[in-house]
Amino acid sequence: MTESVFLLDAARAGHIAGLACGLGLALVADLLALRSILSPVTQRDVWTLRCLHRIILGGLALLWISGLCILWLRTGFDPDRFSPKLITKLVIVTLLTLNALVIGRYALPRFAAFCGLRFGAFPVQERLRLSVIAGLSLSCWLSALALGVFRQLKALDFASLEAIFLPLFLAGIAGALAVGLGARALGSFGETRAWPDTPAMGRVHSRMLGL
Repeated sequence: MTESVFLLDAARAGHIAGLACGLGLALVADLLALRSILSPVTQRDVWTLRCLHRIILGGLALLWISGLCILWLRTGFDPDRFSPKLITKLVIVTLLTLNALVIGRYALPRFAAFCGLRFGAFPVQERLRLSVIAGLSLSCWLSALALGVFRQLKALDFASLEAIFLPLFLAGIAGALAVGLGARALGSFGETRAWPDTPAMGRVHSRMLGL
């Protein structure tokens, strides 16, 4: 009994640490990416985002390991003991994991490909894709935080949880798309700066886009 309590407390601590690491650094990465609206993407920005992404993946792995440990201690992996809140959390964390893989395989390489340009100078299709990925990531992290913090959600059924989290996801993605669509106009307020880290291809690409 004592060992089970100790393991549960340790798993909870790991769960909180993984969530804090993932969510906190995801917000830092989002703010760094948003800066590209006002100033060109630099090689340092790309390097920093890649480093942050690796640490976020570590936090996500800790979230899974600790979460599965808690699940085993509380339910013995018996599906009949899975509450709607627990199933919702599993779905959201799975979606978060898949989105993190997309960020590593697609979003970061595309961001790096336009190094030297402001976000508003990216092709509109690329901006919209990257915006959806960012909006989905933020919505997943905030939803995971809410499911871990608010105990009132434990008593809700699937319909009630859907009524809470579906609008949150729609608002997050819609807000990100609005930023992506308005990035060119927002970037016009940025100061004109020298591009010390801009490769020659970045300037050529800029001229091709008529900037």
